[in-house]
Amino acid sequence: METIVFPFSSKFLWAKCLLVFALFISTKALIKLPINGTLPALIVFGDSIVDAGNNNDLKTVIRCDFLPYGQDFAGGVPTGRFCNGKVPSDLIAEELGIKDIVPAYLDPTLKPQDLLTGVTFASGGTGYDPLTPKLASVISLGEQLNYFKEYIGKLKAIAGEEKTNFILAKSMFLVVAGSDDIANTYFVLRARKLQYDVPAYTDLMVNSAAEFVKELYGLGARKIGVFSTPPIGCVPSQRTLGGGIERACAEDYNVAALLFNKKLSSVLNSFKTSMPDGRFVYIDVYNPLLDLIQNPQKNGFEVVDNGCCGTGNIEVAILCNKLSPSTCTDVSKYIFWDSYHPTEKAYRALVTTRNAGGVCLASNKITFPALFAFGDSIVDTGNNNERFTIAKANIPPYGRDFPGGAATGRFGNGKVFSDLLAEGLRIKPLLPAYLHPVLQGEDLETGVSFASGGSGFDEFTVKLQNALSIKDQLNLFKECVRKLEGGIGQEKANATISKGLFLVSQGNNDIAITYFLFHFLYDIDAYTTQLVNSASSFIKDMYELGARKFACLSLIPLGYLPISRTFGGGFQRNSVDWLTQAAVKFNSKLEHELNHLNSNLPVTRLLYIDIYNPLVDLIQNHKKYGFEDSSHGCCGTGLIELNYGCNELLSSFTCCNSSSHVFWDAGHPSERAYRMIISQVVHNISHQLLDI
Repeated sequence: METIVFPFSSKFLWAKCLLVFALFISTKALIKLPINGTLPALIVFGDSIVDAGNNNDLKTVIRCDFLPYGQDFAGGVPTGRFCNGKVPSDLIAEELGIKDIVPAYLDPTLKPQDLLTGVTFASGGTGYDPLTPKLASVISLGEQLNYFKEYIGKLKAIAGEEKTNFILAKSMFLVVAGSDDIANTYFVLRARKLQYDVPAYTDLMVNSAAEFVKELYGLGARKIGVFSTPPIGCVPSQRTLGGGIERACAEDYNVAALLFNKKLSSVLNSFKTSMPDGRFVYIDVYNPLLDLIQNPQKNGFEVVDNGCCGTGNIEVAILCNKLSPSTCTDVSKYIFWDSYHPTEKAYRALVTTRNAGGVCLASNKITFPALFAFGDSIVDTGNNNERFTIAKANIPPYGRDFPGGAATGRFGNGKVFSDLLAEGLRIKPLLPAYLHPVLQGEDLETGVSFASGGSGFDEFTVKLQNALSIKDQLNLFKECVRKLEGGIGQEKANATISKGLFLVSQGNNDIAITYFLFHFLYDIDAYTTQLVNSASSFIKDMYELGARKFACLSLIPLGYLPISRTFGGGFQRNSVDWLTQAAVKFNSKLEHELNHLNSNLPVTRLLYIDIYNPLVDLIQNHKKYGFEDSSHGCCGTGLIELNYGCNELLSSFTCCNSSSHVFWDAGHPSERAYRMIISQVVHNISHQLLDI
């Protein structure tokens, strides 16, 4: 068992550190983190910290499926999460590239494919003490285990027994409980005080926790992280109830929490001999959250002793409602959302990590102020929606896994590469299209996408699809700069541009369409040189406009695309080697030219981002990473459907589970495939571009 203590002298850790140390490391050796496909799912048990709505239909006062809960969640929807937005289970799944949110197992809209990547069984108000959920009329840990057994049965029906066993053995299991036992059952309600002193009561809690972990292990779980209890005496409600007239931290609550945590760490450590093939991790959240509370300004907060909702002293669950007076107008200043639960911003501060070669690093750096994307459909977020072109994706089933299920013009089932990069760099969760009709002025300050599906460096490619050329995109950026200067002033606009990140993904259509159709007219060596020269000219033009930090994507493995296999791979639909080699040749020349520009453009850093090889690895070893198919798209038959060819008329052929496919349509990776390569890209960009 590994004990993880995350000091806060730098900045806030949990998720990937847990992944690195707990799941891929023996107690004696450090193993380099593989790409995230090794974790097929995140499966969660516990209380309100990780409940995503399981209490919604219970007859209990411990529920929050009403406003203002969820006011900052996607769509402003109160989902039953005890927060203004996402909760830690969502953020950890997002951080690890598994999926955007972890749904509640009892959500009536839960889809079968959701089961494959994990759910939460957690129930707000529960605890290790079996009396705790009875007092709150919520779902006990024993009942959560029963639901988990039911889940396993459903998983076997969907995926088969072999894959189910693989998912259970390789997935991350999180257990978060104990706060309600100490705060509510023992101190506030005093339901156990006559029977137990604090040492005896914490023994009861730890014994229950140990049995729960053993039962999870018996059902196939092998990678289990158990959260410590937080400094429960310092949450606003416990200050009010136990902190005296000055509402100081209730120290007796914190002493009990620390005693429980010490015992929990010890018992988890003992499992390494009795269950040697398991990884059992004690995750210290007590000290990180306490540091956040004690040093709020260091971490961008102002208010630590009140929640945002209502007066912030006592409101939680049904007491925090749309009738609550005095709810704050700026939740970002608060560590706590209600009187018991942190805000999404506080959770993000705790979950945000960076990983470098198996070593967990805290990030104390400011990220880029903005991300500006140029190129093709890999990073287009809707600029083609109003153009007369077949290169569009603003019709279902595109976007079916996007927040709200909206077809936004992104060429995927959900988020695309530019969104995930903006999210991974902590700039914003989505990168809007510059030509989006409802684009807000403030969106420009943190970046937009100018990319256009079907675009290329070759003007002939652009004309074939009537896309925005790279010159068109450059002109739109000039217009954007003028708008920025008008909105925030020239000095701040210049800083945004010089410190912002410029993402370029271009050339895929030149090779995949123009060269594929007319390769008999081209010398590939001369053609790739022409394309790279165009890329170089574009970068120089952007440099003249003030851009200094560039991330240039390689071409994807074009010969492996489903549509390439169909039209060029023969009867067996093999990969098209000559197309793949053309992409490799372009990539090699692009990397060489970027190195040349690095030497010749002062105070500039251009980074070549290889997504070719990671995608080839996903395609060739798809089963290892939890995919079922790498030669077909999910949409339609998966052979040729692309753009308007991928539509609802083919819905009977479209796969049920997008995450089982490396490709969404016949030419674009799925969101899950993108997520599996994005963390290393974020790491490379952060470490090589932020410091210049």
